[in-house]
Amino acid sequence: MKRGLFPFANACGQTLGYNVYVNRAYLADVRQTNFTANEIHIASQRGLGLIQICDRPCIERISSPFYHPIENLNLRLLEAMALGRCQLCASFFRIGSGDKRFNKLTREDMRRAINEEKGMMFWNREVAQRKRKLGLRVPKDGMTYERRFISPDCVENVWSKFALYEEVDQHT
Repeated sequence: MKRGLFPFANACGQTLGYNVYVNRAYLADVRQTNFTANEIHIASQRGLGLIQICDRPCIERISSPFYHPIENLNLRLLEAMALGRCQLCASFFRIGSGDKRFNKLTREDMRRAINEEKGMMFWNREVAQRKRKLGLRVPKDGMTYERRFISPDCVENVWSKFALYEEVDQHT
């Protein structure tokens, strides 16, 4: 291997480590010229996609294979990007914006979520208790970290119907 390929190979190794978080792993590089045959070979061998960043739009030079990331690491990464997965439909949706991490959600208040057309965040305390008993997660502060989300679409299309039936029952 030529001396100049070591930094590229190291970057490929580092990039590959991210496949525990994501479904596809790409090494993006700012360059005006295409990747060399050796660089393409290294990336292919490591199972990485390559993206060339240049003056014109980015060019995908090699597609990444599909990975199956570790679920809780993937969900934590997405949450850091203000995305959450709905517990009902499994779709991903925006849970916050800017520096307000959860401003598109209510906290365990379904009526407010319906009225404000937001999603809802709740904590699965039963799962947290089982994990504590098994020693899988023993928080020092006694808090529950088993946070879950329901998308605004599911709040509107599923839960608001239950609220409507509840109101009818109360008036009869």
